[in-house]
Amino acid sequence: MLHAVTTIKHLPLVWLLTSVCVACGAADSTLGPSGPPPHLTIDVRYLSPLTAEQRGVVAAAADRWTRALSKDFGNFRFDYAANTCFPGAPQLNETHHNPLIFISVGEIDGAFGSLALSRICAVSGRDTLPIISQIQLDQDDVYSMEVQGILLGVITHEMGHALGFTPGTYTPRNLAGGGTADPYFSGSAARAQFALHGAWYTGATVPLENRNGNGPNDPHWRYEVFRDELMVGEIAVGLRSPLSSITLGYFKDLGYEVDFSVADSYEVTPLFGDGNRVPPGLTLANDLRTTVPPAVVAPIISR
Repeated sequence: MLHAVTTIKHLPLVWLLTSVCVACGAADSTLGPSGPPPHLTIDVRYLSPLTAEQRGVVAAAADRWTRALSKDFGNFRFDYAANTCFPGAPQLNETHHNPLIFISVGEIDGAFGSLALSRICAVSGRDTLPIISQIQLDQDDVYSMEVQGILLGVITHEMGHALGFTPGTYTPRNLAGGGTADPYFSGSAARAQFALHGAWYTGATVPLENRNGNGPNDPHWRYEVFRDELMVGEIAVGLRSPLSSITLGYFKDLGYEVDFSVADSYEVTPLFGDGNRVPPGLTLANDLRTTVPPAVVAPIISR
C-alpha cells in the first residue's frame, strides 16, 4: 500500500494574518541503503505553520489515499531554484522517490470564495502523473472550514488533484471527450464502476463538470450527477465527501493499483424531484491553477 511521510521544516517562521512566511531549506528525506520502497510514498512538507489539529487533518487525508492506491513511480532528480513553480516554493536539490506535496496557507480571494487551490509543478515523463505539487489553503477560510467540519474533505479533494485528477494527466491518454456542454471521462474502470452505481444515467459516462465552460479540462465530476462525491467542485456543511469506487476506478485507469474495498459507500443519485440534495455552500471550482507549465521529469530508474 501507499505510505504517507510528513516533513515539517524546523526553521524560523513569522506568522502574520495577511501573509504566509515560507520555510525553505534542504530536503529531509533520503533513500535507505536497501533501495527505494516497493510502493508509493506521499511526502508531505509544510511551508506554513499549521496547528497540530490541522496537521492531523492533513495526515487523515493522506491516509485515505494511501490505503486505496499503490504505485511505484521510480526515482527522480529534483534541481529547482526557489520560487520556480509558485511564490515561496523552496529550492530543491535532491533525489526523491515518488510524489512530493507542499502544503501552505495563504491569501487566495478572501473569505467564502475559493477555499483552496492546487498547482502541479512537475510530472513524470513516463506517465504524466504529478510528482511535485502544492496545495494552498485560503488563510481567510481555514478556521471556518475547521468549524464547519469540511477541512478534511477539502484537503482530501486537493490531494486527489495532486495525485493525478488533472486534465494534464488524463487528456494526453485520450481518456476524455465531449464539448463544453457534455464533457466526460472515458476510462474503462471508472465507467464500469459508474455503471454499477449510476445505472439510471443515460448520458456519456463518466460525466465531468459542465457549468464552467472548460469542457473536458474541468477536473471535477459533474455536481448535478454526483452531488457530494469527493471530486465534485462543490462542498457544503453536512455532505460526506465520500471517496467512491468511481474515483478509484479513475485512478486505476491512470495506472495505479487500487484497493476498491477502501471506497466509501456511495450511490449516484439524480439531482431532481426527490428532495435529496443539499445546495452547495462553498466552491472548489477552478481550484487547479497553473502558474508555469509543469516540468516533465524522466525517472532515473524505470521499474
